[in-house]
Amino acid sequence: MKKLPLFLLALALPAATLTPVAGAAAQDRAGRAFSRADLNGDGVIDPNEVTQLRAKMFDRLDKNGDGVVTQEEIESAKRGFRARLTGSSKTSFERADANGDGKVTREEFLNAPRPIFERADTNHDGKLTPQEFESFAEQVREQARQRR
Repeated sequence: MKKLPLFLLALALPAATLTPVAGAAAQDRAGRAFSRADLNGDGVIDPNEVTQLRAKMFDRLDKNGDGVVTQEEIESAKRGFRARLTGSSKTSFERADANGDGKVTREEFLNAPRPIFERADTNHDGKLTPQEFESFAEQVREQARQRR
């Protein structure tokens, strides 16, 4: 089960975009995520379902099908997710380190590219509405569903 990592959005979006509408949408997403995890539909998630979900995730991570997941397979999955989310396989640190010195100053951090915000701001007015926020989140979720 893949969900949109909210910590990534928190880095990209100002807190002012989190309105009651977005809160209701988050509750709805949580309900849908719960339903997907409740594999037998009995209204609870039991340890067997957690194991089944973990097995699916393991199978997705084990790209070469050898029965083990390596650090490189994990890193590859992270790079792929990052690329789908931001349009770049660079880490947040790499994007923020404007001068490439291996350190991020406060100025670099505050002025770092905001690819998630830019992708979500579909009308390019420099502001995110709750509808743009939810639409972007749904696009990310749909991409995750298509990869399953």
